[in-house]
Amino acid sequence: MTVNIYDNANEMSNVLKETQQYTAWQAAFDNIQNDETAKNLFGQFQEIQIAVQQMMQSQQQPKPEQEKEWDAIAAEVQKNELITVLLTAEQALNTLLTELNDIITKPVADSYAKLRN
Repeated sequence: MTVNIYDNANEMSNVLKETQQYTAWQAAFDNIQNDETAKNLFGQFQEIQIAVQQMMQSQQQPKPEQEKEWDAIAAEVQKNELITVLLTAEQALNTLLTELNDIITKPVADSYAKLRN
């Protein structure tokens, strides 16, 4: 029997959309998209996350004024209920995805574990 792993992955993608974690995330995401203030603030927050990642990769330190600006936006994000709901839902979805990844990659992890024994 020939197995097309991509068919299984596409089926898993469809099933994922039916989970509580995904539907909660999608609802929270839609709420952000429908609120201009939250959408703009979340966009700024994402830009900061990218900038921080790039600086970390190039081993640069942010300037004090950057840190001050970032802290101000982070404080606004924490006050915005729509964004905090999204971030909480995103965390739950990421936990599910990590668990699924662990299941999918278990044969590889088991093989490497045998090397250590």
